[in-house]
Amino acid sequence: MDDPKRQFLFVGVIGALALGLYFWQSATAPEAPPLEAATAEEAPAAGSEVADDEPPAASPVDAEARAAAEQRFSIETEHFVAELSSLSSGVVSYLPKDHRYEKNGEPMQLVTTQRDTFHPQRVELRGVTVPADAVWQGEQISPTEVVFRWQGDGFEVSRRVVAGSAPYQLWSTVEVRNTGRATRPVGIAFHTAHYVAKDAEESGFIGAPSTAMSFGVCRYGDGTVERERGDALAKEPMGFGPNVQWAGITDAYFSNVIAADEPAAARCVLRGSLRGGTVDDPHGTLFESELRFPRVELEPGATTSARAVGYIGPNDRTTLRAAGHELVEIIDLGWFSFIADGLTDLLGVIQGFVGNWGFAIILLTLLVKLVFFPLTMKSFRSMAGMRKIKPQIDELNAKYADDREKKAAAMMELYRKEKINPASGCLPSLLQMPVWFALYRSLSTNIELYHAPFALWWTDLSAPDPFFVLPGLVAVLMHLQQRFTPSTMDPAQAKMMMYFMPIMIGAFMLFLPAGLCLYMVTNSTLTMLQQRMIYAKLDREDAAKKDAPATSDDSDDADDDDDDSSEASGLEPATGTWGSSRTARRLERKTAKKRQRRG
Repeated sequence: MDDPKRQFLFVGVIGALALGLYFWQSATAPEAPPLEAATAEEAPAAGSEVADDEPPAASPVDAEARAAAEQRFSIETEHFVAELSSLSSGVVSYLPKDHRYEKNGEPMQLVTTQRDTFHPQRVELRGVTVPADAVWQGEQISPTEVVFRWQGDGFEVSRRVVAGSAPYQLWSTVEVRNTGRATRPVGIAFHTAHYVAKDAEESGFIGAPSTAMSFGVCRYGDGTVERERGDALAKEPMGFGPNVQWAGITDAYFSNVIAADEPAAARCVLRGSLRGGTVDDPHGTLFESELRFPRVELEPGATTSARAVGYIGPNDRTTLRAAGHELVEIIDLGWFSFIADGLTDLLGVIQGFVGNWGFAIILLTLLVKLVFFPLTMKSFRSMAGMRKIKPQIDELNAKYADDREKKAAAMMELYRKEKINPASGCLPSLLQMPVWFALYRSLSTNIELYHAPFALWWTDLSAPDPFFVLPGLVAVLMHLQQRFTPSTMDPAQAKMMMYFMPIMIGAFMLFLPAGLCLYMVTNSTLTMLQQRMIYAKLDREDAAKKDAPATSDDSDDADDDDDDSSEASGLEPATGTWGSSRTARRLERKTAKKRQRRG
């Protein structure tokens, strides 16, 4: 394996096998059946902190008779069409109208559960026994408003659902009145759910994260946001509080969440249960999220109420901000979110001018390069110094090929002698890494790139390049960068970095969003151009320094003439006073130097 050609062939064969495996997995992946098809109903283990508030278990009912009694009502705005069911007063269908959120030419269905016990945005009443076959009485007040009513167990319950002024909002106000003769404890809760298949959640090829990977989310306290994966929630439910602002489920592009109006809710509960298939190999995970308001002791004739806003829609920053309640924090931008947040806003501003998200990514990358140009200049200056001593480095690599310690000591001596610090070339890159990570994260999760076209066959910047052109360009440009960048590694290691690393990175980029690949291509191209321009500038500066002594002889002669006149008078040239012995010696040296030049 010492022959670079054999190494290249080996990596190529491995890459071809991996690519074939990926396409085989894609072709044989099963479709995600609806939740009703699940057979293994394994309930999650109940934790002590949430078990005491669970509603009573529902008794079996006649499913056909219940389905026949169902009535559906609709709420339609310019942004969505929602259908609500009288079986739960929850949402059974939710279709966004934006053409970007279409699948196979049809609006994307954002409701992923079918059973009425898992309808998103439904109401639960703690302390009130609601029969399993209960049916709400619904009334269509207007195209944007529906009212549901139910009466039983000594209570009258009404729920008003109305579209909000912001996109994708469903405001819900629930009132419970005690019609009995005894004081009863009552708690109002809003429940939502989401189902995702295991195959959809699994990470993509070579570690690329799946955009369908889902999390139960809860914001409480002073702004703490909890994000829990399904495998953790399937072990036991988790409760958080107090002062809960919102709770729900989210993935990379869409969210299903409920936010409490003032005052905040008392608690949120997140659950997960494995569904379908077998216990060891389930088909998917059912996420449940519940927003609980405080229990109250409701006296006879008294009424209690709770108000919340539901959001089912895209993780669009502008829309989430308009929805209020700090819902924009649903978007997870990683460790450097404060940087990614600004970059995402800036990308949107640029797109507003150019009208194309692909060109906006290119211009944003160019702008970031310009901002960091001083650091890049410093880095390339260090690399230029390394390039000058590369012949000496190659000699040391050959001389101490079998002795790493002596080679390292010789390298350090060479750096000391030439006054070069190799780390100075890495420090600027380290300072830029938070921005790179933030930009990577913002492009990976930006809903604005969802089904956003760029040019030619790049019709969806959130999907991989269908012909793998951009990943190929990333690999080629990285290979060229390795060629142009001086290295202190031995030739065998350098060739491995020159061939293996570009192929590995290119393979990793195959299945990442095209928008992210476009950023990588633009960044690599600009880096190479900067490298060539800066190296050319530094070469001109070196040439000017070499020519400087030859052009300064005349001025030196003039200085020497002044020194002669000062010497003859016995005065120091700078001050006009009698010179010290030190000044005299300096004048003697300069005079001797002048005479030597004049022959």
